[in-house]
Amino acid sequence: MIQTIYDSHYAGAEETKQFVSQWKSLDHLVDDDRFHDVLAQLTYQSGHAIVWRDAINDWFQRISGIPDAQGRVGNHPHRIEAESMELQGYVPFDMIPWEGASGGKAVVCAEISQPCTAKYRFTGAKGWYNLDVEYFDQNNGVSKYQVFVGNQLVDEWLAGSSLPATEPNGDSSTRRHITGLALRPDDELLIKGFPDADEAAPLDYVEIYPE
Repeated sequence: MIQTIYDSHYAGAEETKQFVSQWKSLDHLVDDDRFHDVLAQLTYQSGHAIVWRDAINDWFQRISGIPDAQGRVGNHPHRIEAESMELQGYVPFDMIPWEGASGGKAVVCAEISQPCTAKYRFTGAKGWYNLDVEYFDQNNGVSKYQVFVGNQLVDEWLAGSSLPATEPNGDSSTRRHITGLALRPDDELLIKGFPDADEAAPLDYVEIYPE
């Protein structure tokens, strides 16, 4: 039964990912407003399926002590936890309940009036990569995020979605998907968070994987 839980949640997250690709194939076949609105919703749902895949599988693995026969649960080779990055202004905190964040921890800016940064030195091979940034989008603030490779700004966005949570947890967890990053060994990846109101630019983790 436990293995079925693992398998079904991995299969569900993968199926949800395919919905994004299928919808993208309809570009120019529906009006632009509808296309981009649905794409945004499907992209969010695809990322959130991963959040709940991990939360549920990690919880069942902890209480059962039964490992995943395929070695996936608790094993994320492309993932870098925010609390393990070089932090300036960010501070780690323990998530309650623990399954609401990868590894049971995340980071928030210590001062609402000051931006904060999380750095990571890339150790992979030279090539083209995708980057997923897992963060928390609360409804009591609109934090801003910027991503740099070296001194180059490669993406920025506002955490302004209408999600139901007022604190970092599984309900507010969401992700930003960034494609087409040219990375070389020792490149510095930097995420800069700008807090707003009661939202302290929270971060959970990043994933870097080949295109």
